[in-house]
Amino acid sequence: MTGLEILPADILTISSAGLLIATFGVVVRRGFADWLSAYRYQTIVLAGVTAVIAYYTGVWEIYVAAALTLVIKAVVIPRVLVRVTRKIKDEFKIEANPYVGLRLSVLISALLVALSYALTQQMLSSSSLDVVAMTCLPVSVSLFFIGLFVIVSRRMALNQVVGLLIIENGLFLFTTALTHGVSLVIEIGIFADILVGVVISAILLFRISQTFDTLDIGSLEKLRDD
Repeated sequence: MTGLEILPADILTISSAGLLIATFGVVVRRGFADWLSAYRYQTIVLAGVTAVIAYYTGVWEIYVAAALTLVIKAVVIPRVLVRVTRKIKDEFKIEANPYVGLRLSVLISALLVALSYALTQQMLSSSSLDVVAMTCLPVSVSLFFIGLFVIVSRRMALNQVVGLLIIENGLFLFTTALTHGVSLVIEIGIFADILVGVVISAILLFRISQTFDTLDIGSLEKLRDD
């Protein structure tokens, strides 16, 4: 195997590790603006990983998916969220008292990464998956688990939207790694659905904040019980 053949795989491994590091950057943030900034960086790294997959596999449609990821997820979605939520009070955007502390969140996220590698190890060792799938599959499962953890460990509903976006990034990487891209029309439709879903979620959260004067999940549950 020549150096030219090894180099893309090495870049893929390094970029996948960078994606995990960027995801931990999302976990340790408290404010919505900081979360959104960390999510933007994570998505930029994801677009880079996608481009490396396109180079490794030679599938040109994946380059388009990487470009759409960069434009829609790293630029359009953060700007839309900032614009739609600009009238929400600042105290609803800061995670002052999460269900799980930040240090413990980092530890749990690390355990979830280890669990993801353990769960996928048997599949990887007993199958004929290529280097792309073997490298990215554990990372995609890690993103899925960490996104779920973010949703259940944060009190502010607005910050939980970021958890949903992390899950979506994980699912996108999972699909790209295993199938080496789907139809371009399907990709565009998925990105459009994500954008619409994010806008609708932000608008609903804004209406909730105006109606109940809170976005704290615990407070909303008390109001429901009352």
